[in-house]
Amino acid sequence: MRAVQRQRSPISILWGMGEVTPRKRNVPPMRDLAIISDPATIKVLMEPTRSKILFKYLVNGAMTVKQLADALGKNPGTILHHIEKLKKAGLVVEERTEQTVTGIVQRYYRATAREYRLGLGELKDSDDGVARFAEGRLRSIIRALSVYGVDIDEASVDEAANLLGAYIERENRLSAGISVVDESAYRSLPEPVRRDASRIYRRFVLEQDETYRNLREKWHSFLKRYKRSERE
Repeated sequence: MRAVQRQRSPISILWGMGEVTPRKRNVPPMRDLAIISDPATIKVLMEPTRSKILFKYLVNGAMTVKQLADALGKNPGTILHHIEKLKKAGLVVEERTEQTVTGIVQRYYRATAREYRLGLGELKDSDDGVARFAEGRLRSIIRALSVYGVDIDEASVDEAANLLGAYIERENRLSAGISVVDESAYRSLPEPVRRDASRIYRRFVLEQDETYRNLREKWHSFLKRYKRSERE
């Protein structure tokens, strides 16, 4: 009598012996802050959907392509294309996979950092449109200070841009070096507590740096010259 060959279910074939537990990828912990200074990465984020995927959703936790597609009202294929671009740029990682009750494997993606900042000082040295973008961003910030009563005249905007660029660059460099030593405990904290703890510790680290303190004093002295209450 010929032995009856046992057929394996699709789930067994996919997971091996019917394993259905979630699988975590061996990926680095989520950083507290990352500085974006690569012009190519900036160009990736200039696409509105990619920017929204990263800054509105994946910095807050892992999501699947389907979840993102539903949230954004986009086709899953389009979302997957954007995810691949973000992964290639080092902004997104595949954190884990989980199997649905129907046997479909869902891939969960998250950002590589909780917060991203532009390295404006470094981007200003680029030789393409990104340099103009960085310079324009600094000037926009400077002009926006008028709503707080800081009126910087056009003749002084270049000086302001140089001071602010150096100040932001130093702050970003120091902040990017801060790491969470207990990721598990960090994840157990409520989000508001995380943000407050991050802000307080980051301020502590910055104030220990003499170069940062000197740049801060130069920038603050400059602002005082143009504060309406100081000039009246």
